[in-house]
Amino acid sequence: MDSNSNSNILISVIIPVYNVDKFLHRCVDSVIAQTYKNFEIILIDDGSSDSSGLICDDYAFKYKSIDVYHQKNQGVVSAREKGTYLAKGKYLSFIDADDWIEPNFLQSLIENIEKYNADIIIEGYYKDIKEKNRKVKNHIGEGVYEAETRILFYKEMLQYNTFYEFGVEPFLWNKLFKRDLFIDCMDGMDHKIFEAEDAALVFPYLLHSKRIVVTEDCFYHYVYRESSVTNERKFNYFDNISRLFLYLNRKFQETDYYDIMLPQLAPYMRMLVYIENPDAFAQEGKYIFPFRKIPVDSQIVLYGAGHVGKVYQHQIRLSKYCHVAAWVDASYFREDLRQLGVKPPHTIEKLEYDFIVIAIENKEVVCTVKKMLLDMGVTETKIVFFDEL
Repeated sequence: MDSNSNSNILISVIIPVYNVDKFLHRCVDSVIAQTYKNFEIILIDDGSSDSSGLICDDYAFKYKSIDVYHQKNQGVVSAREKGTYLAKGKYLSFIDADDWIEPNFLQSLIENIEKYNADIIIEGYYKDIKEKNRKVKNHIGEGVYEAETRILFYKEMLQYNTFYEFGVEPFLWNKLFKRDLFIDCMDGMDHKIFEAEDAALVFPYLLHSKRIVVTEDCFYHYVYRESSVTNERKFNYFDNISRLFLYLNRKFQETDYYDIMLPQLAPYMRMLVYIENPDAFAQEGKYIFPFRKIPVDSQIVLYGAGHVGKVYQHQIRLSKYCHVAAWVDASYFREDLRQLGVKPPHTIEKLEYDFIVIAIENKEVVCTVKKMLLDMGVTETKIVFFDEL
């Protein structure tokens, strides 16, 4: 790394660290090996209980351009914020401590951001799953977006084409930011947001950017592992989604593009319910409402008021993904189900609906219910079963 004075540092690489001693060497070594040299590394040890903190200290002792800061565990949002305020560079690069980068990662970022005098550079990345890796590109094509083209960019930023696609991959780590603008956009960040916290920073930043550059370069390796922090976050998931919605809604109102962003916000939140971390539903059992099989805003009949049905009803209510025309069950006469508003199955004959979702675990019972519905004249394509993890 460059031995120049701090005033000449162009890029500050911020790496939050929490219990990743098995992966930290690979990550930091990949940064040290960059072809571009004018950068510093800031390691934020967020209260690690393994040897991560000691590894950070060892790197800081060996390399003058590596600084380490130890804090009590406060989460990745706090760690990144601390790193941002400690940074001396004009630009910020964020890297997760269990990921790694190819040698020309920083070179590609700095060359593009300075060539186009851009506020942000957005690249693709590799998703590494065990021994395989898959190239992931942004759905919004490569190019320079400013003035009128920037408006077109914003219209597809959160939701591109279909319900399941982001226009821009909403991560911090495949981008390069201007530090001063990032600090402005970071103001008021809700530290209690623990899922999609990257999006809470990326999208407001993009709305305040005058020139945005998207490239198809892929030099960052996102390493997917079952035991990662992201995959352990299962509790209070819906509270998090609500917090994120309110935060982004407020941030969007602070810009001139609220009318463009608001129609994308609700579908984006619904998208997160299914895509961002399906395992979050584990707090309610192993059942996920079949989002993939039901179009947004459909009218459905929910058949089954047992455990699966109650889980589905809860997910529908919180995500506002579709509308329940009726909730039916053969045991509708039970007092506890009557209090929930559950109706008898024959109610279906008088309803208008798009789909009937059978929320029952036992496959034999599902087959029995399906036959009954077909005998009632329900079209088979309107009958949907549960998705199991």
